[in-house]
Amino acid sequence: MILLLSVRLLDDRFHGLAANGEQPNWPPSCFRLFQAIVAGNARGDSIPAQVVEALKWLEALPPPVVIVPASKAGMVILTYVLNNAEGRSRTQKFLRPTLLNGDRLIEFAWQYDSSEIMTQNHARVLLDAVRHIRAFGWGIDLAIGHGVIQERLPEPSESRSHFVPREHPDAPGIEIRVPKAGSMESLTTCFRQYLGRFESSDSTLLESGGPVYQPWPYASGVVRPHAVFKLIDDNDDTVAYPHAKLIHVAGMVRHIAIEMMRHNPPRNLRERQPTEWVQAYVAGHQSPEDKAADGPHSQLSYIPLPSIGHQHADPAVRRVMIVAPLGDEAWLDHLAQYLDGQMLEPENDTRLPAGTHLQLIPDGHKDGVRDAYIRDSRTWASFTPVILPGHDDHKPDKTRKLILKALAQSGIEQPCEFEWSTFSLFPKSYDARKYVHDDNAPGGKRRVGYFRPDHLLHQTAVHLRITFQQPVPGPITVGAGRHYGLGLFAATD
Repeated sequence: MILLLSVRLLDDRFHGLAANGEQPNWPPSCFRLFQAIVAGNARGDSIPAQVVEALKWLEALPPPVVIVPASKAGMVILTYVLNNAEGRSRTQKFLRPTLLNGDRLIEFAWQYDSSEIMTQNHARVLLDAVRHIRAFGWGIDLAIGHGVIQERLPEPSESRSHFVPREHPDAPGIEIRVPKAGSMESLTTCFRQYLGRFESSDSTLLESGGPVYQPWPYASGVVRPHAVFKLIDDNDDTVAYPHAKLIHVAGMVRHIAIEMMRHNPPRNLRERQPTEWVQAYVAGHQSPEDKAADGPHSQLSYIPLPSIGHQHADPAVRRVMIVAPLGDEAWLDHLAQYLDGQMLEPENDTRLPAGTHLQLIPDGHKDGVRDAYIRDSRTWASFTPVILPGHDDHKPDKTRKLILKALAQSGIEQPCEFEWSTFSLFPKSYDARKYVHDDNAPGGKRRVGYFRPDHLLHQTAVHLRITFQQPVPGPITVGAGRHYGLGLFAATD
C-alpha cells in the first residue's frame, strides 16, 4: 500500500533552504515533513506516545517518492537579523524563495506492507498527525497537512515532477534528506537542549546536538531498470573493444542472455509461455501480429557504453548495460544473476582476449562512465548517432518530424527542445553520416563510422542534443537502433 502524506502551502512561495542554509531546498525533503509533524504534534516538551511510535515506524521505511509542482527560483533578497552571539550587531541573511505557479501541493509517498495490524495502526496515526502541521519550510510558510492510504502512486503529469529514490545510498542523484533510525530521538534531544540553553543569568548555551537524518540520492523521474557489466579477461584486466563495432558487443551479450533464459526462465512470466517470452522479450523478435498492430514492443535493450569522462578519454567499450522496461526489475535481476561471470562467445569478425567475461557492477559501486549515462541532467547529447525511422530526403521539416516520431517511439514524453547535427558534442564520436557495413570498404580503404545492421543502412542518422524543462534521469536511448547501442545519450549538464 501507499501512505501518501501531503502538504498544501497557503502561498506561492516556499522559503525552505538546504542543510547548508545556502541553497533552496527544492524538492523539499521528507525529513522536513518529519520535522513538521513532530512540531505540529508537540505539546510543550512532550508528544503523544502513539505519534512517537508511528514516526519511529516511518524511520524504518524505505525513502518515499516525492511529488512536487513545477517551480522556478525567485529573486535573492538580502536582509539583516540580530546576531544572538554579539548583542545588538546584525548579520546578513539571504532569502532564496522557490516560486510556485498556482499548484501548491507537495506529496510524499511511502510504500509499506499493510498485511500486519501494527503497520495499519501506525499509518492511521500518521494520517491524523499530519493534519496538525502548521508550517512547512520557514515559519512564514503556512501549510495544511493531509494524508490518505491508497494502492497506487499519483500519475505523473507535465506540471508535476516525481523524484524517485535510488536503490543505494551511494548511487548518483539529487540528495534529499530522509529520516533514519534515531531521527525522532534526535529532534527530542535538540528541543530539550534548546529549552535548557540558559545556564545562568550571565551565559547562554548556543551549541546543541544536531538532528539525525540520511542524505539519499534521488532521480528526478522514473528510472528505467538497468544492470551494468564490465568486460573482464582471464587476468582480471578490463577489456577495451572498438566503439565503432559496439553492435558486436550487444550481439554477444544478447546471445548469452537468450541461452541463459532459455534454460532458466523466471518463474513468474505473467501467464506467458517461456519460449514465447524468450523470443519476444529477451531476443526482441516481434511476431507478425505485433508488427501488424504497430504498437510498442516490450523487450530488453543491450547497450554497450563507450568510455567517456574527459576530453582525452579513449572511447572504447569496456562496459555493457542491459535495460528493461519499467516495472520489470524482477526479470532484470533474475537475468543479471545468470549473466554475471558468463563468457562472451566471439562471432564472425569478432576478436576478444582469452576468457573475456561479464562482471556485474553493484548498484552502490561508484563508476564514472556508467554514471555519465544514468545521472540526472537537463541536457543530453547523443554519443552514438540516432537512426531515424525513415529517410528525410535532405528536407529539414521532414527531419524534424522524424525526430519527433523517434522520441515518441522511445517513450520520451517530457516537454523538451532539441537541435540536430551530423556531428556529436563528444569529440571522439563519429560523424552521423558515416557508417560501416563490413570491415573492408571498396578499394581497400577503411571507412570511419559505426557499424550498422542491414535493416538500418538506408535510414537517416543524426546527432541530437535534447534539453528538458526539468532534470531527467538516464539511461536515454532514441531511434531505430536504441536496443543495441545506437542513439545512446550522455548527460551534459
